Formats: sequence, C-alpha cells, structure tokens
Amino acid sequence: MSSHYRIELAQPAHLPLLPDIERAAAALFPDWVLPPALRQGAVSLPRLEQARAGRRLWVALSPRGEPVGFTLAEPGMEAAFLVELDVHPDHQRLGLGRRLIEVAIDWARAGGYRSLTLTTFEHVPWNAPFYARLGFRFLDDTELDERLARQLAGERSLGLKGRVAMALAL
Repeated sequence: MSSHYRIELAQPAHLPLLPDIERAAAALFPDWVLPPALRQGAVSLPRLEQARAGRRLWVALSPRGEPVGFTLAEPGMEAAFLVELDVHPDHQRLGLGRRLIEVAIDWARAGGYRSLTLTTFEHVPWNAPFYARLGFRFLDDTELDERLARQLAGERSLGLKGRVAMALAL
C-alpha cells in the first residue's frame, strides 16, 4: 500500500542509491526512444548533492526507509524545471511518481514560479500522457524559452526520439 511509503527531502546517505533507481527505470524504455548506450547514464552525484543542498531533491522511501524513487527540480527565471523523475520498477503504479511531482509543484509554487516545465517522451505511456493527466500541457516551438529549446536540442542530439516540452501553469 502506497500510504506506507513517504516522500521527503533527500539526505546525503540517499544520494549514492539514486543512480541505480534511475538506471532501473531507464531499462523499461523501448530501444527506439532511448538508445541502449544512454541507459547507463544518470544524474551525477555532484548535481544530486547540489540539488539536495538546495532543498530541491526529494525521495520516495519504502516502508523500510529505502529510497525507491526521486525527483529533482531546478530554478529558472519564470519557470522551474523538473530535471528528473524516477521510480524503481518494483515500486511503480503505487502513486509515488504523482506524489513526487506534487512536492516539486509545491516547491515551485512556494518559489513564486509561474510554471513547472519538463521535457519527456511524447509517446511513452508513463511519460507525456502521465504528465498530461496531472495537468501539464504540450508546448509548441514558439512557446519554448531559451532553456527549454537548448534542453530539447541537446536531448535530440544524443539520439533521444520523440522528445517534447510540457508545462504546468502554477
């Protein structure tokens, strides 16, 4: 039952465990959207530590207190950016992704941001359709700020297919 899971700010001891969660979640993606060579990548430990120190990295903890998911957000000018959201496959479909998004939304609202943005796969059911159910909308190229345009261009240059930008108005 997901009520025995909790969401909290990440602690230093959680950080070394997060890349394994990210890689396990990446293994679920079909090869046509996420090339196998990119599946071993993960958010770097220095970037995780910076986000933890900035109080913008949250973990989902199992009933035993083990990290099983995380989300990381970054500040922007008018929009905050959701860098990463991962839930280990053994703990998916319990509402943890939704709960992690909710804490990122609360953080962005408290920071006075107009929106929370992200980039994701358009046609993967647990990506863009999931975010759309939470109220995020697709952004067309004319709505992209410089950061989102750079982010999408960089992702596409790595060989990621079907990437789109989305935003939730706050």
